[in-house]
Order: sequence, then structure tokens, then C-alpha cells
Amino acid sequence: MTDPRPASDPADMIARSAAHFAAEGFSVLRGVLAPAEAELCANYAVMQTGVPGHYTVEESLGSQGRYADTLSECLLLRVLPLMERVAGGPLHPCYSYLRVYMPGAELPRHLDRPSCEISTSLTLGFDADRPWTLGLQSGGGDLELPLAAGDMLAYKGAELPHWRGRFDGRYWVQVFLHYVRADGEFADYRFDGRDRIGPFDPARQVRRFDATPPTGAGGEAA
Repeated sequence: MTDPRPASDPADMIARSAAHFAAEGFSVLRGVLAPAEAELCANYAVMQTGVPGHYTVEESLGSQGRYADTLSECLLLRVLPLMERVAGGPLHPCYSYLRVYMPGAELPRHLDRPSCEISTSLTLGFDADRPWTLGLQSGGGDLELPLAAGDMLAYKGAELPHWRGRFDGRYWVQVFLHYVRADGEFADYRFDGRDRIGPFDPARQVRRFDATPPTGAGGEAA
């Protein structure tokens, strides 16, 4: 199975990605962020690891993550028009999750919750000697997908199992952007039950269907 690769015409690339998404439930989009943009985002994410309390320490995954980080929420809205074209219809943004994987990190095979009906996993940057592939089950087989900085996997997060094997680099920065179909069965999960898209403070805000923001493998993505 071959993933869509970059085309000289961006419109043609998006059309091919949309066709692959419709047929297989996922698509790899290369160069969604320019190298300088991805580097800026990755530097921001890594720098925030030095700010006490900014991230939730995810000991079971070997990572640090933040629900609805300001930068990742901006990316959630920026990528929305592209994802509507890839997914073939209007979408509601749900939430974003910024994560920095550390040495030894590993993500078990899992499915995501309804707010992740249409998911993306966007690589921002890393310090590693070799690619850390993202595992995805599709068409009855297991795939190992390499994503360079700025590349993004779009996939049906609640339908296709996904995972990552053990990470042996220094750090890997990933942002997850989640959407639901505006006319679909999960449309009520718009904004992930929040009042709006943007930074989320669990001490002052609540989600409509869950008083605490999600953390861990089952709530986010790979």
C-alpha cells in the first residue's frame, strides 16, 4: 500500500490525499508545515519542558503532554480547512494535545474516543538518530509510517488502531489535532465539550461531559 506523496500541484496533492483517506481511512500529508515553522513549534514545545507545571507528566508513556496548549490550539484552527478537504466535508474542531516524548517512550496499540473521530498526528521536531515510525492498522494489516518534521498523518482515530514502539532518541515532539464531522453522529463533541477553542484551565473551566481534561493513550493519539 502506497501513501500519497507530495505533488507539484498542492491541489492535486490534497485531492490524492482525500481519495486515499476515503478509501483507506487515513492519509499521509507531507510538508503541512514548512521546515522553519515546524522548528519554531518544536523549540517552543521543548523549551516549555523547563517550565514547572506546564505539562502533565505521563509516566506510563514516558512523555509530557498538555491539553489545549495555546500554540497547539492555533494549529488546530489553522489545519481545519485542510482537514475539511481531506475528510470530504465540514468539521468541528474538538481539541489539541501537545506532547514531548522522552527516551524510552512507548505508546500501546489503542483506539481514541469520539472527540477524535477525525484525527491528525503532526510531527514538529525531534532529536533522534533514526525515524520513529507511527504504527497504524488499516486494511487488515499493520503499517509503520515515518513522519518527518512538518509531516502529518490524518486518520480515523476512533476506528483505526494505532501505536508507537519504544523510542530510543533524545526527544520527539508531536501535536495531535482532533475533529468531528459537523453533520455526523459525534457532532455534539464540538470543542470537546468546552465553551470554545483555546487554552483550558481545569481549575476554572469544565467540559460538558467530563469535569476533567483527558490524558493518556486512550484520549490522545500517536
